[in-house]
Amino acid sequence: MKIRNPYRNFPQWFRGNTHTHSTLSDGEWPLDKVVDYYRERGYAFLAMTDHDVFTDLSTFATPDFVGISSDEVTVRGREHIVGLNLTGTVIPFGNDHQRTIDDIGAQGGLAVLAHPNWSWLAETQALGWRGYHAVEILNVVCNYLEYNGFALEWWDGLLRRGHRVWGIAADDAHRIPYQAAKAWIMVNAERLTAEAITANIRTGNFYASTGPQFYGFEVTGQTIKVSCSSAVEIRFVSGASSGPALRLRGDDLTRAEYTPRAGESYVRVEVVDAEMQTAWSQPFFLDPDWRP
Repeated sequence: MKIRNPYRNFPQWFRGNTHTHSTLSDGEWPLDKVVDYYRERGYAFLAMTDHDVFTDLSTFATPDFVGISSDEVTVRGREHIVGLNLTGTVIPFGNDHQRTIDDIGAQGGLAVLAHPNWSWLAETQALGWRGYHAVEILNVVCNYLEYNGFALEWWDGLLRRGHRVWGIAADDAHRIPYQAAKAWIMVNAERLTAEAITANIRTGNFYASTGPQFYGFEVTGQTIKVSCSSAVEIRFVSGASSGPALRLRGDDLTRAEYTPRAGESYVRVEVVDAEMQTAWSQPFFLDPDWRP
């Protein structure tokens, strides 16, 4: 069995938000004020994703902060796809998800399925689309609006059916500060540029969080090992069981490991801290027929 580890373990991790709004669409704060809010809170990168508006953030770059020029494209009604790191051509909205994904890809961008539960998307719909790399497993503003911002079961539904896609947590903040800096991703990259950040999101070299931190990921033989900030629970979730394949509980857990079993197609890790905040790893995909 081959365990595919998406993590590169570069020395640096960069915190960022991939879904944010300003007065360029339906946000309450102007663009520069939104950028300042995140930058002042230690965010290394931010994507502005106003509705059907391309936002160029290149002028906000500093040695310790980069803006990722992006767009949240309306496909149909509440169904939206975020395009990260676009080049400037406005992507037309319409009724074709695959066309939107293709248009994002044509600019070298990265397509993220936004708030699937809030959009009432069925997993079977997304199984028919190709070329997107991530889905929002937590969208903060949707929890404020309709309590349906989590999409972990939706994500696992795709993964169990063999669709290899990453999970993102994002604010989707419209009202700041109430909806901002609540969920983010930590990207492991060799340098802080928009290109390096999106390249490592594309390959799964990041994790999502509302608080806890992962410090490292390792695959030794047939065993997945993780280290993390202090946790009260660490869970290994696989595609072969309805609940966690392994659940560890304690008062100060900082390390855990798991050896996948026959029939599992992926394993992902969840870390829960004493404040009941969570971090989610990307899936480690398993290729059972692989031979060295």
